[in-house]
Amino acid sequence: MNEKFIQLFRAVGIEEYYSIMRTKKFTCHPEGSEIKYFGIDFEETLVFANEIINIEVIAAIEVSILSDTLNKIGDFTWVDPFLFKKGTVEVHHTYLDEFNNAIRYITHKF
Repeated sequence: MNEKFIQLFRAVGIEEYYSIMRTKKFTCHPEGSEIKYFGIDFEETLVFANEIINIEVIAAIEVSILSDTLNKIGDFTWVDPFLFKKGTVEVHHTYLDEFNNAIRYITHKF
């Protein structure tokens, strides 16, 4: 079987960073958003992190996930197409278990 993977990027604050590194999974905080947003391009994600979002970003996480799974559960509607020219992916909290099970690796990219 020839599985294909796609790399996604997410800018995170300290609490989310430690949670991801400890569990190797993405979760939703009960008081936070029910959606996880990922950039398809690393550089665009860094620009977003440095200029737009209102949390103190301490890291950019790279995740490699099965393309077939992502195509089934991800929402590829672009968030801010002027910044994210290569696109974004949203994963709703109801699909996070499936998303996490399709991960090949998670790494601290920056």
